Amino acid sequence: MGHPLRPGNTQDHHPRRPHPLSARLPRFDETVQYDVIRDCLMPEEQIDGVYSSESAGIALCGITNRRVILLDTAFPGGRAALITAPYSRITTVSYVSSEDEPIFSRTVAIQVGRTFYEVTCRGEEQAAEIHDLITWHLID
Repeated sequence: MGHPLRPGNTQDHHPRRPHPLSARLPRFDETVQYDVIRDCLMPEEQIDGVYSSESAGIALCGITNRRVILLDTAFPGGRAALITAPYSRITTVSYVSSEDEPIFSRTVAIQVGRTFYEVTCRGEEQAAEIHDLITWHLID
């Protein structure tokens, strides 16, 4: 439970938390992938990171200040889909691991509505960046 506000005091005086990776943004693996995400930006939208995925299906995960963009290469009919998930539609972000893996694995699941999208990163550090960037936007 949060602290009650004093009568007449409706403003939150807590300073905004700094972005977890602000000194290192934007992050990306390959320029071509960065360009894919950059080319679909809306006005005033900024890229936080673009990450390759080794998952079957999701090939790319782009994180901006407004949404998560996923490239699904296993879309039905042999097609690819560029999926936009605004933060208001993302309900959870989690690490996914098997019994023999550490809980902070290299796979992150992003739940949009009832659908889960898995992003398997090249390493645990990239998975942590994706998890932390999305979490920061969800709870900020």
